[in-house]
Amino acid sequence: MKLGTPFDIFLTKDFTKPTKTEQIDYLKEHEEEMTNFVKKQNSKVTSVQWDWDSLEIQEFQPNAGGIPTGEKYTILTIKGKFNKIDTSTIMVEYPIYKHTLYPNLKRFDIVDLSVLKEIDGSKGWVDYE
Repeated sequence: MKLGTPFDIFLTKDFTKPTKTEQIDYLKEHEEEMTNFVKKQNSKVTSVQWDWDSLEIQEFQPNAGGIPTGEKYTILTIKGKFNKIDTSTIMVEYPIYKHTLYPNLKRFDIVDLSVLKEIDGSKGWVDYE
């Protein structure tokens, strides 16, 4: 949609929601804080290599047997590797603030912290301890 005025951008872009790029930029500004939170949860983690392109935002509706219950909520997930181990994986979830639509960096869950290992000739993911 092009109207030919300096205000066209306000008609074509939703400024109430941050873009994925803006979300990534926000997380990059807080990369050290994010990494320190992970290191506090597992003392063997010394570094995290975040995969910024893995960022996803999902909305969830709690339910009881398929019947919606409670309020919808939104989380941001981001993945990466840790301790420069190529066969490692980490995934962290952050709740999204409703009023700003940016993640709450004070609250998070480590959903996955594992490495690929060979056990008895078979490869499998195991928790990093």
